[in-house]
Amino acid sequence: MGAKDLLYNNGLPFNGDLAENLDRLIDRVNSGKASVLIIEGGVGEGKTTIAVEVLDYINSKYNLPPIDLIDRPQLAMGGAEFMQKLRVCHEKKLPVVAYDEAGDFSRRGSLTQFNSMLNRTFETFRAFRILVVIILPNFNVLDQNLFDNKIPRLMISLKSRGSSYGSYGGYSLYRMALLRSYMQKMRIKNYAYSLVRPNFRGHFKNLPINRCRDLDQISTSNKLAILAKSEVKVEGLLTYPELAAKLLKSISWVRAKVSELKLKENRIIRQVKYFGPETLGRLSDHLEVMSENPKPKRNGPPKSIMKDLV
Repeated sequence: MGAKDLLYNNGLPFNGDLAENLDRLIDRVNSGKASVLIIEGGVGEGKTTIAVEVLDYINSKYNLPPIDLIDRPQLAMGGAEFMQKLRVCHEKKLPVVAYDEAGDFSRRGSLTQFNSMLNRTFETFRAFRILVVIILPNFNVLDQNLFDNKIPRLMISLKSRGSSYGSYGGYSLYRMALLRSYMQKMRIKNYAYSLVRPNFRGHFKNLPINRCRDLDQISTSNKLAILAKSEVKVEGLLTYPELAAKLLKSISWVRAKVSELKLKENRIIRQVKYFGPETLGRLSDHLEVMSENPKPKRNGPPKSIMKDLV
């Protein structure tokens, strides 16, 4: 399959009215208004594929090359990377950044933390003039406050992906609100899509083979990291913040005592150290010893003051 086979007659990897709607989002961001593009769809529907194509298109409007899939300054895999990538894009004057949920919501409390992070971000990042793309399994997990503030402006909803192309529907803020309203009343949430027509429909093609490989490598690496973190939870391993929370001490205190007692981590995943239950036990024992043998209080003024008195 040649390069031309990966493009439609408009010279883009997607057809329909998507490019025109992306241009409107760019104009909105350039006028200083916070804007979000949502890409949603089930597993294997091509969410990250069309996200890369959208980011490439937006870069091209600023005479920039396609996004870098090696260092990934414009593609954050998970919330831990999102704020960092947003800052990098601001420093490098890149016009768009994408957040890929990447399994974040599989952990308890992560959805609430994510929505809180987004609300804080959009209160401050508007001046950055960066378009944010959010990649999710279902847009209805987003906080209502974002919609009340009219931040999500367009949603691309994917379905029925074939071997060489996928299909999408584009929804405006108003039609997203209709979908959310129906979803609140329905047991089968997806039925809402049969009641609200998209503003436009279209198709998108696959990425070139070399970029597909880069994207697969990113996806595989991220899935392995998620698997490793799942194993960590099964094994009961703890990070510095988790140890601090259980011991009711500061993180800096825990780090100092781990170093002082020469305790070794059990695993290191993406530069994060994980400790076993035995480390928690050693630190707890150390706290008990400290409480049983408190340091004697000094009577009288310090020695330095005594010298002055003499």
